[in-house]
Amino acid sequence: MRIAHLARLPLFVRALTVTFLGAAVLWTVSAAEEPAPPSAEEEAPAEDCPVSPEAARAAAALEAIEAALAQPPVAYPLPRPSAMAVRDFEKILFRFLLQRRYVDLGWKRDKGVRDTGPFIDNRYYGTHPAVRVYYSPGVIAWLENGRQGAIPDGEMIVKEQYPEPAARHDGKSEDELRASLKSWTVMIKDSTGSHDGWFWSEAPATGETIDNHKTYGEAWSGFGLYCIRCHASTASPGFGAPGSADPADRGNEFTFAALRNIEGYPGEPMLFRVDDSWRTFEEPAGVCEHDARAKERSKAAVDDGPGVPAPNDVLAIDEAVKLPPLTHDSVTNRTDSPCEMYTSNQCFSCHGGLSSPLGVASYVPREQPAGYATPGVNVSPYGEWRWTPMGLAGRDPVFYAQLESEGALMRRQFGDAEGDKVHAVLQDACLRCHGAMGRHQFHVDHAGEGRLFSVAQAMATSAADAPVGTDAGKYGALAREGISCMVCHRIQPKPREPGDDRSELAHFLETSITGMYHLGPPGEIYGPYKDDEIAAYPMHHGLGIRPKHDPYVRSSRMCGTCHTVVLPVVDDPFTDEHPADDIQTTMIANQSVEQFRDFHHHIEQATYLEWLNSEFNNEDAYAGRPTGKSCQDCHMGEGLDESDLVEGSDPQDTLTRVAAIQDTTYPDAENLAPHEHLNVRMRENHRRHHFAGVNVFLLEMFRQFDRVLGVRKTDYMTGSPADLDAAIARMVRTARRDTARVSVVASLPNPRTIEAAVTVENLTGHRFPSGVGFRRAFVELLVVEKTNSGAERVVWASGRTNDWGVIMGGDGQPLATEFISHNRGADEQACQPHHELIDSPDKAQIYETLLHTAEGVFTTSFVRGCSCVKDNRLLPRGWSEDGGNSGLYGPYLGATRPQGEADHDPDFQNGDATDTTRYRIKLPRGVDPARLTVRATLYYQSMPPYFLENLFTTAPDGEATQRLKALVYHLDTKGTPIEGWKLKIAEATAVISDR
Repeated sequence: MRIAHLARLPLFVRALTVTFLGAAVLWTVSAAEEPAPPSAEEEAPAEDCPVSPEAARAAAALEAIEAALAQPPVAYPLPRPSAMAVRDFEKILFRFLLQRRYVDLGWKRDKGVRDTGPFIDNRYYGTHPAVRVYYSPGVIAWLENGRQGAIPDGEMIVKEQYPEPAARHDGKSEDELRASLKSWTVMIKDSTGSHDGWFWSEAPATGETIDNHKTYGEAWSGFGLYCIRCHASTASPGFGAPGSADPADRGNEFTFAALRNIEGYPGEPMLFRVDDSWRTFEEPAGVCEHDARAKERSKAAVDDGPGVPAPNDVLAIDEAVKLPPLTHDSVTNRTDSPCEMYTSNQCFSCHGGLSSPLGVASYVPREQPAGYATPGVNVSPYGEWRWTPMGLAGRDPVFYAQLESEGALMRRQFGDAEGDKVHAVLQDACLRCHGAMGRHQFHVDHAGEGRLFSVAQAMATSAADAPVGTDAGKYGALAREGISCMVCHRIQPKPREPGDDRSELAHFLETSITGMYHLGPPGEIYGPYKDDEIAAYPMHHGLGIRPKHDPYVRSSRMCGTCHTVVLPVVDDPFTDEHPADDIQTTMIANQSVEQFRDFHHHIEQATYLEWLNSEFNNEDAYAGRPTGKSCQDCHMGEGLDESDLVEGSDPQDTLTRVAAIQDTTYPDAENLAPHEHLNVRMRENHRRHHFAGVNVFLLEMFRQFDRVLGVRKTDYMTGSPADLDAAIARMVRTARRDTARVSVVASLPNPRTIEAAVTVENLTGHRFPSGVGFRRAFVELLVVEKTNSGAERVVWASGRTNDWGVIMGGDGQPLATEFISHNRGADEQACQPHHELIDSPDKAQIYETLLHTAEGVFTTSFVRGCSCVKDNRLLPRGWSEDGGNSGLYGPYLGATRPQGEADHDPDFQNGDATDTTRYRIKLPRGVDPARLTVRATLYYQSMPPYFLENLFTTAPDGEATQRLKALVYHLDTKGTPIEGWKLKIAEATAVISDR
């Protein structure tokens, strides 16, 4: 649209044009992380006036206004937003706003533009910009009736938003006010869409819409938006006082509206302190908290990393099948489809970070004054959980590739039809944890039907013309959340039947592991703070869920629900020659899956059991022991990590509020709940939700390929783009500080022989590595010579790797033990045993577990590990052969013991969490021992090369396998903590002493 065409627009639209041309249209929606490059049409100047790309985009956006005014008036009431896609409803709503139909319809409005908070020293402290609100007739009737009962569906509250403070608009004409209008926020009553019953929208003055099914931004409009963070603090008459009605009652509305603000009614609007600092500045285009969020929502994922040259059979990264964008992952409690589980976007409104002039919560800004997108450290529960393997479990590309490979193996074993049936059962079992909420809700909705939850359902999205998070899309949205807020915060101990005389531990192990958690009632959620110390009202009002104190959320046993996994061995069925014994009967007692009861079982993951057999155990008989530490003590640390420090902060202190709501620290507002219900306490040393671990490989994939994996790296609530980087940095610190220590000594018994001893100490409260069996750690020992030029030359090495993390031998080729592919015969296979002495570059100390199938072939399958031929993963301090007083028994105790040669190494299993490996090194001729040093480094791989090779060859044509292969080959590890496909844990050097 040329500038000359502006003459055809009404006066207020022409005035808007001037505003937009200067402001470069903050509201324009882009499909890239950075502003999109101008198109050829944008770059070409108009014939009668050169136009900058920014002005061209502004003018193009204004065409929406012209188009809206040229169309027939939008009918009122509007369609119900709960019955259509947000994108489709926005087109109607935004046209209604652009036409300002609420004015044509004669709706009552505020007495004038008013503030929502103070304006001091050119800084605004309002919850919205300056506003003027219009009210539909039903809202007025409700207000005139004393705010009694629920507002009828279809009624609306339209909030025009202007640059703040309101004083700058005094004396303006209507045309001048319209020219200053920068956006709307709108409430539309639709009780079907969510518990609170309101559709919320932030509408730009340009009328742009967002397609929830394509972009990676947070929605502009929808049910259960972050607006609830403040609006849940309201109360209707009869609610909020002691002994009053249930705050979750639908008659307890969510608006601050008051007749004193509205033309024609007595009283004056609430006043706030406004100084004269605004008079020294031009009226701003303005970026309030709402504006800044809108700008962030317009950003999509960044470009994928450059990667490395990939083989011809590897997909280009943009050819890999992408996971559904995070914008699909939104589920509220709709009345037409009640839900026991909600997605985390119903939680982050209050439990995400906040960095704004109104205050800071769960965020440590690095700069002052703090505002939206101020650089800092997000220590909020949501902000840290988002970038953990728990928060990403439903999008884990390794998990889906592994599950795909299991299906391929089952079809080979059982035939296509029967193999698919068995695989379907396995998918349902594995998604108990990796797709926890989706699977749970699916089985609630289809109880008694015998249906199974599948990967396809975990990837499901709602139809393009349907509301997000409805129909099959509800289960997909919930599943992709992984181990989300409402999983851990609803778990309760499983009730015991009368007469059950098992120990507490035995009852738990035989009823509640492998993701078989028991949940409390749907209307309750549990946390660590006492009932009389929490502000329960806003959550109870806003979501219909009452937060309650329960100590189980602090218990390691809760974690053991998913971190103890018993699985069938599908190639080892019970037979007359190999029947079920008492041990197998005990393990199967935990299995609720009928189809797997005819197979032997094994403990596939034993992290909780390992913790029980350690000095960290503080449960049952060991309650109160001085060395005791729960899972939460280590994995949910208190205080700030070193690199998180902001000048003047205390590394042991994260004094903060863990909920960001409209509490008693906010500017006053009409119709608030009693202040006693809005007192959010400051918490000292609250437990952070970073769930400390060392899987940097997974997070680096999400960092470089966020678009493929469907995530958004910029945090919506704080505007921080650095949360994922901070999560990786925390993992590296955990690896280097809290995981293991290495020491080395070396001597020279004769001029051509070095004898060295490397001791590795496990600092964790379980084995290292722990969890899934394919993870490994290994020792690289180098003998290094200082040359005359000062450079280093490696003269001998054990455990040295190439750029892909493959361990090499003395000839520079991969060790024969590095790839134990499933398609080799058992007689060809070999592995590195546990070593007490290493005397060859072809030997390496690898801490790992290796399994054989029933046929005696190495496998990385989770359901074919018939026998363990090696488990020398480092034991935790306090481990004992008999488990001490832990209460462990049978297979659960056996799962904590070493297997293979490590079982015969006295120093390995003495309970001090160490292992010492001796090295006898023959030096090449001509090497001067005086110039040598010995360097020992412990490295870790969460995805070893042999494991990846097995995945890539087992189901090479599978969608998930091809995606993971593309991610692996295109991942650029140069300059990252996993350069060379390995993560350094600890390192030590020694000079060589004469014996």
